Amino acid sequence: MSAETHEETNTAPVHEAAQTDYILVALDASPHSAAALAAAAEVAAALNLELRGLYVEDVNLLHLCGLPFGLEIGSFTANPRRLEQAHMEREFRIQASLLRKIMADVAGRQRVSWSFKVVRGGVTQEVLSAGSSAHMVSLGRVGTTPGKRTGSTAQAVVRHTRRPVIVQSAQNALSGPFTVVYLGDPASDHAIELGIQLAKPHSTHIDVLMLGQTETQADALAQTFVNAEVDAKLYAMPSIEAMTHFLHGLNVGAVLLPAPLAAWLDDISTPVVVVP
Repeated sequence: MSAETHEETNTAPVHEAAQTDYILVALDASPHSAAALAAAAEVAAALNLELRGLYVEDVNLLHLCGLPFGLEIGSFTANPRRLEQAHMEREFRIQASLLRKIMADVAGRQRVSWSFKVVRGGVTQEVLSAGSSAHMVSLGRVGTTPGKRTGSTAQAVVRHTRRPVIVQSAQNALSGPFTVVYLGDPASDHAIELGIQLAKPHSTHIDVLMLGQTETQADALAQTFVNAEVDAKLYAMPSIEAMTHFLHGLNVGAVLLPAPLAAWLDDISTPVVVVP
């Protein structure tokens, strides 16, 4: 289904940016989304990117309106009531207006150019479409659906996009120390490059978990950080199990995962950047 675009608000840019030089942040009412916005704004400021917000009026919710089993629970009375399209569309407008104000405030504090767009369609499809030419994509680990470690939208975007994706949790900021998982493949090399870009503004260090690297390869990787003037420690991990155990115990910082390991998302509680 094609999206219906309702509105777009732009500010005058603080810095000139190329047409595709932007970070997309998917917005909703969840605390994880608010954290994703804050992380995206910090990255936009550090990498001189435009910040673009996207709010999707979920067409699947509208399809529930009028159906016999389409009910919502009142937040004050806890009484069920029939979902009505007029009420749902009003809620969409209220939420979009609130998110636009929040985004203006966050972007203003970081002094980055920004835009905010509202579309109607499927959430995952619209995020993938809007982020197809982005430098990066940022979204909350879980949306407004409770009971999930990693939401279906985050999982689908990570699987299907060819852009780095910040999967942000509400409890942690996207800050150092950064941990990069390194397998020696192109995605791992990209993760190292991005990790350096993220670490420099925070003046923090990077821990690299290596698997299957020779001593010569490890020395070459260490030289990369010396050339970039970023403090790093390299750890040769004996197995996948040792690596996942290390990551599972992390409770600070953020992890950069090469895309082939995106399935590890649920095992990591800190913010994760999945890098293709």
